Amino acid sequence: MKNIQLHPDTLPFLRELTMNNHREWFHDNKERYDAIKKQFEQFTATLIEAITPLDPSIAGADPKRCIYRIYRDLRFTQDKRPYKTNISLFIPSGGVRRTGVPGYFAQFDGNPEEGSFMGGGIFMPEPEALKAILQEIYYNTDEFKEIINDKNYRHWFPGEFFTMKKLATVPKGYPKNWPDAELLRYKDYCAMHIVSDKEMEGDNLIENTIACFKAAVPLNKFIQRAMYEIL
Repeated sequence: MKNIQLHPDTLPFLRELTMNNHREWFHDNKERYDAIKKQFEQFTATLIEAITPLDPSIAGADPKRCIYRIYRDLRFTQDKRPYKTNISLFIPSGGVRRTGVPGYFAQFDGNPEEGSFMGGGIFMPEPEALKAILQEIYYNTDEFKEIINDKNYRHWFPGEFFTMKKLATVPKGYPKNWPDAELLRYKDYCAMHIVSDKEMEGDNLIENTIACFKAAVPLNKFIQRAMYEIL
């Protein structure tokens, strides 16, 4: 495995961008960003190569397409800062970057209010997909619980799933007194590991990211199976 880490200027650049989020500064420092992005593509390619044998659904993913643009979409927001303060990636099932599918993600941020993290799972599934996932959890509860209670999984993901919204009650169609009803209250099923600046700048980041992604493989395969007819 190639020992590809983030470019050493990544965190300094992102911290400076956080304080100077305007086009003039970015233009003057564009060469720095281009070098960071180029190495981040190699970082992403290494992740794809390492995880594909365990999760063939990501085979053929293009590292360049897995990386998100640093330019913010300003059309529907009052926040007119032109740039994100992070570099981020998403390696999706199916190999094509799109929302609403399971995959592996990482975000490395220079803004402490935003934070850095990595992991796996699914974010913002379509209603049909979420319905299929909930049904799979309900019918295969023991298997799902075995996945999320696994020692290695809990090492990387000790908290509950990250979700934009957690339902106040059990979804319609499921018994409210079901012992594991808590598992059905999520809108998203993202297993997330928080990354410190020290870890981000360390010599083992690529190894840690690969290990983290490997811990998320069983969760993603469970979701893929649930969405078999949708993916």
